[in-house]
Amino acid sequence: MKRISTLKNVIFFATFAASSFLFQACSEDENEVTTVSAEEELGIVENSSETETVVDEDLLLMDQAVAEISASGGRIEGDSLCVIVIRDEVAKTITLDFGDSCIGPYGRERSGKIIITYGGTFDDDMANRVITFENYYVNNKKITGAILLRDMNRNVDGNLTATRALEGYTIHYPDGNTFVMNGATTREWIEGEGDGIVASNVFKITGAYEGVSTRGRGFTHTITEPIIMNFGCRANGGFVRISGVKEMVINGIDRNRTRTVDYGDGSCDNEFTVTINDRVYTVTAS
Repeated sequence: MKRISTLKNVIFFATFAASSFLFQACSEDENEVTTVSAEEELGIVENSSETETVVDEDLLLMDQAVAEISASGGRIEGDSLCVIVIRDEVAKTITLDFGDSCIGPYGRERSGKIIITYGGTFDDDMANRVITFENYYVNNKKITGAILLRDMNRNVDGNLTATRALEGYTIHYPDGNTFVMNGATTREWIEGEGDGIVASNVFKITGAYEGVSTRGRGFTHTITEPIIMNFGCRANGGFVRISGVKEMVINGIDRNRTRTVDYGDGSCDNEFTVTINDRVYTVTAS
């Protein structure tokens, strides 16, 4: 009986010690999270803005490719897109092949393939589309995951709207870090639809998404004032997002800490502001 009692004591103290260790580790983790720096928070905003811009550009490349291949009848090679575009009617795919290196459009170097799978006919504006990637790189950063363009409709103003959903959309940085985004926003095409001129395209974006930063922190972004994207500004070297506001929450830390991203008053420039509590930071977009 004494040995059983002793064994129980050993188990009790071992369990207590393990629990104490776990409690201390959790406390340390919580302390670490609550002391996240403004620099790290700004990094999340910068990475998400870069990610969104690449997504926006890929969608425009898709729109432009569909328009040009519709006019050409099936294949474009060495055109203004700096890409070979091939339509496979049987598989219902359009492939944008950037080869080993394609400088441009939008001043970026691309390689690999964007693969667009469509429902209905390829030139049907209301057909759902799924964009995936094959060994695709933008400025030496690999892109994986998927973009879904679905729920096509026209609103009361006659503008084409769609749900733009990201599924595991990931930027793989050369240093091994990754930045992941998921979630759905609504894209309303308010200017330039169907004219074939990239610089005339203007979109309004609403909704929310979530992600995981390069340091493994989960976050959410909620658009509180519709974001306006003007590709005329992008064509002239400016940032595509010219106005609108979103709020950021980083999971696991003080949710009372206010973080807002303000894209401006509609002016074409390369800057936007991030407010963390009462401190305002100016960020230069890439």
